[in-house]
Amino acid sequence: MDYSNFDYINFRLYIKIFSFVIALLLTQMTLVEWRRFRNTVYKYLALGFGTMLLQISLIAGISIYSIISDTSYNTSLIPVADHALRTLSYIFIGAAFVTAKPDYHSRFLLVNLALLILFTPFVGALWLHNSNAIQPPFMGIVEESFYELWNTFLLIYTITAISKSDVHIKQGLIISTSVLVVKQLIHLTNIYLLTDQSVLFLAAEPALLILYFYATISTIHKEIIGNIIQADKEKTMVKEKSYQDVIRALITSLEAKDKYTRGHSDRVTEYAMLIGNKLGLTPEELTKLYCGAILHDIGKIGIDEGILNNPLSLGDDEITRIKKHPEIGAKIVSSIDSLSYVAPAVLYHHERIDGTGYPFGLKGAEIPLHARIIALSDAFDAMLSVRSYRNPVSKQTAINEIISGAGTQFDSDLVKVLVDELGFSMDNNKAVTRTA
Repeated sequence: MDYSNFDYINFRLYIKIFSFVIALLLTQMTLVEWRRFRNTVYKYLALGFGTMLLQISLIAGISIYSIISDTSYNTSLIPVADHALRTLSYIFIGAAFVTAKPDYHSRFLLVNLALLILFTPFVGALWLHNSNAIQPPFMGIVEESFYELWNTFLLIYTITAISKSDVHIKQGLIISTSVLVVKQLIHLTNIYLLTDQSVLFLAAEPALLILYFYATISTIHKEIIGNIIQADKEKTMVKEKSYQDVIRALITSLEAKDKYTRGHSDRVTEYAMLIGNKLGLTPEELTKLYCGAILHDIGKIGIDEGILNNPLSLGDDEITRIKKHPEIGAKIVSSIDSLSYVAPAVLYHHERIDGTGYPFGLKGAEIPLHARIIALSDAFDAMLSVRSYRNPVSKQTAINEIISGAGTQFDSDLVKVLVDELGFSMDNNKAVTRTA
């Protein structure tokens, strides 16, 4: 096959322009991550990709100039700068993963930067001295071999450093850096064996650079997305912890005032969640149900302690004041932005299916589902609990009571769910028998 018409200069230019765009994106990504987390890895990656961007910009600019002016740049110091910048970028990328000891960063950088600073002027002077000689591409074979062998060593060292580091994306980085090692080996081969028939072999170098950028950007993008997800989870955990602290503080305040409701809110919540899970409510709805159930009696904070703990029968005025606690509770939770969404459950948890409840006499489906669940759970636990005005009843008796109230006081479907979940069953006469 004849490759003599292959335009390597234009092909290299197209690849460099494409590489410039990806290197720019990589530099921006790593720079943003470094600013966010002040992570040493991203700091040196940003420096490495930024240096690559500078090197690519230099060669792309010179290539465009060469095409326009029809002049080769082999008689200038551009090849020296090209190799020096590429080596510098590999030094920074290698430094990103030298994490065994804190002082390894400085040692690694000092040794390699000193070598680069000392060797680059020597190569430049040698290039100027031999500038009139007929030379292979870029620069003398000895000088170029030194740079390329050094770069290959840096990349292999980087792979070793990545494998020993604690970064989460080491597998992707090892794969992408290995692509650069293959590129280096191909380039070393091209230095010694380049012929007209190996032009496609030569073209593989910039193609592998694109592959490296693609693999690296995919890996870092995955890490960034993982960081965002983790940050969101941590924010959610902090927010949920804040909710729980506020709720527990409110419940503690209530229980300190009304000794007969100690533990009642927790038990009501257990029954409510039992029903909610059986109904297949979403996690979001279950969270709302939980908060509404645990806070359903919070309005009793606004009721006189003497009324709450009165062992005698209450008068009409005292009963009226007791019946205000759903409204008081709804106002309390509505004043807390993070809990305002449970206000309806708190407000309507004493409404009845037949419309004779309070505070508004809602009936049937007019009552929110969460309030219906809490109403049933509240009444069931209240019968099982000690109150100032009566002793608790047995579970069997309490279950019979909620069954008898199905369709009037309670939602019939919810009664059946709770009875089933408690290990009992209902027959047509509403009698209760324990299931096996």
